[in-house]
Amino acid sequence: MIEYLKNKKIGVFFGGQNPEHEISIITGQFIISNLKKMGFLVSPVYISKEGVWYSAEDLSELKFFKKDFDQKLKSSSPLFLNLKNSKKKLVLENKKILQNKKIEIDFVFPALHGLLGEDGTLQGLCEFFKTPYAGANIFTSSVAIDKVLTKNFFNSISIPTTKHLFFEKENYQNNQDQIFSEIENTLSFPIFIKPARAGSSIGISKVKKPEDLKQALDLAFYYDQKIIVENSVENIKDLTCAVLSGREKNIVSEIQESVFSSDLFDYSVKYLEDGGAQTGKAKENIIIPANINKEQEEKIKSFSKEIFEKLKGNGNIRIDFLLNTESGEIFANEINTLPGTLYHHLWEKSGISIEKVIEKMLKDGIKSFKKREEIKTEFNTDVLEKANSMKLKN
Repeated sequence: MIEYLKNKKIGVFFGGQNPEHEISIITGQFIISNLKKMGFLVSPVYISKEGVWYSAEDLSELKFFKKDFDQKLKSSSPLFLNLKNSKKKLVLENKKILQNKKIEIDFVFPALHGLLGEDGTLQGLCEFFKTPYAGANIFTSSVAIDKVLTKNFFNSISIPTTKHLFFEKENYQNNQDQIFSEIENTLSFPIFIKPARAGSSIGISKVKKPEDLKQALDLAFYYDQKIIVENSVENIKDLTCAVLSGREKNIVSEIQESVFSSDLFDYSVKYLEDGGAQTGKAKENIIIPANINKEQEEKIKSFSKEIFEKLKGNGNIRIDFLLNTESGEIFANEINTLPGTLYHHLWEKSGISIEKVIEKMLKDGIKSFKKREEIKTEFNTDVLEKANSMKLKN
């Protein structure tokens, strides 16, 4: 048991207001189950698609969400964040005449995928209330969730990534022909069109000819106000590598190869077919270690370590790569922070149990919290006393 968390409550936040809601429920149950096995006190905090917060022991079991769970929730009391607390924890409560429910969260473990969770918003809430949390900080999370910012980051540290463009929805609505022309003149078909801040391959299309652009762009803009358009990597191997912060040096996992027969590693292959490749159950879709040569392996591991360190990854992050098997070119593709980084099957194949990974994330979360506590937030000044005599310009 980690001494700091002894007799303290870990809140696992899952669900959320984004298209990956159901995936987050599965992730949340996985984290809750493992934390309980490790002996921690855990409170599940489920956020509905409407943004309503609930916490009850029933929410710790996946079977609760199997059928008609919306109806079951009607018998539960929603919780509200107490904005008055200054206890360095998140306080959730529902004050009723006959029942006053109150839950105090001492440490937050995010299991929210996508926007309003994985993007730095939950992390910002924790920092506002001075509550420790697992995983990447606000700034790392906000870069990693955005595929455009991620590619800009790769370019800034000279790590190869695919050529790309990005567009905002308002500009697209007003200048469609100009955007079609820019894509055709800048990129080479086939191309991929993706929502910039969505995950799990939702809203992604591979476009092989210009006449299919509009349908793919409309789909991507359905899920985000910002989209990315990038060159496709052909003759592809889809690879991923995780990095875990260590006491003396950071630990790099084995490299996983994801096998798929369609144009992309889509939602169905990731989560539905044979239990899902992302969960580690569809074993025929996963090769660990990846079937690549030693030079390629060393380069990907080196890139992963550099990305982790320069992005200030906390605890554990996972980086996806694309390999063109004919040219040998390697392209960094995406960065996954918590919870998308919890590839337990990859870490187990790398000789590290998921319990060790979670323990490290808890310890790093506490360590980061203590560092933030060292920052001074007060500054003595008499500026307000002299404000009346100062010349203030409108």
